[in-house]
Amino acid sequence: MVPLIIAHRGDSAHRPENTLASFESALAVGADLIELDVQRTRDGHVVVLHDGTLDRTTNGTGKVFEMTLAEVRAVSAGYPDRFGTKYSEERVPTLADALKLLRGRARVMIEIKKESVAATDTDDGIEALLVAEVRQARMANDVVFISFERRALARCRDRAPEIQRGHLFYRAEPEDVLAAAREIESTLVMCEKGMSSDALRDGAHAADLKVATWVVDEPEEFRDLARFDLYGVGSNRPGVLLDALWGRD
Repeated sequence: MVPLIIAHRGDSAHRPENTLASFESALAVGADLIELDVQRTRDGHVVVLHDGTLDRTTNGTGKVFEMTLAEVRAVSAGYPDRFGTKYSEERVPTLADALKLLRGRARVMIEIKKESVAATDTDDGIEALLVAEVRQARMANDVVFISFERRALARCRDRAPEIQRGHLFYRAEPEDVLAAAREIESTLVMCEKGMSSDALRDGAHAADLKVATWVVDEPEEFRDLARFDLYGVGSNRPGVLLDALWGRD
């Protein structure tokens, strides 16, 4: 099996993560899939950001769920601690911005972050908002919802069974992975690379389940993982892995 290369937060080793610049760069190097993270603002908008706060990757501060979209968009998303002022014009994208850019150009993995998952499912919760955004963009066949939060995936299943789901795992036994996939009726799980094993590979094959992993940035490590027959590999350096995959210098 030739694994798909998943651009983790875009081409995030070379551009500020989860920005339109990062996604454009991932497309330019030929990434098969773009992975991005989403959070919900106080006024019910979905924005593309990994952390629950602005502090790490922007020049602002504050918890996203306590801020309005206008407040989030007012800051630079240029990741100044890593890139200085080079990308200072970048803003935190809305999910609609990202889907507009990627529609017809790449498939998309949307990770639902725990900070935005409410205790109960509501029509203005992040799951409902995501489903509406994806359907409005006419990308139901090109999107996979992924999360560590099983309740979020179950809500997505109930609201939009036609949109694929994938369960994320950091540490779990193979039998627990398979059980979770059955529970949310998923054909995909995405397990941290340290979970890769013959037992997980064999159990997934028997269950007709696709297994992806993350984060793999070095060609040597990528080659070492080949024996696990992975469906996809998430990388901050998608271009590097694609070069290794196809034997390009």
